[in-house]
Amino acid sequence: MAHCSTILALLHGPAWGLRFTEAYEEAGGVLATAASERLYWRVRDGLACSEEVQQVSQPWREAGRTELTRRVVEERLDTYVTALMTALG
Repeated sequence: MAHCSTILALLHGPAWGLRFTEAYEEAGGVLATAASERLYWRVRDGLACSEEVQQVSQPWREAGRTELTRRVVEERLDTYVTALMTALG
């Protein structure tokens, strides 16, 4: 779930990644009971992805998503992780 959230944030914008958990549960998916545990894994995955932005974004550009420059993906990731960290309080 955490990795799906991160990838959606990078491909389509932070709001998509932030909304994924809710949509997953609405579709019948089952997540960890503790919201703090779910948030932990989402933050951790987002931070881990920060080291791989070039490796992630290059194949997307080659597949036709030319708007997904390294800078765009980095900005989306930063906004996504910042929103998650804000949720921590």
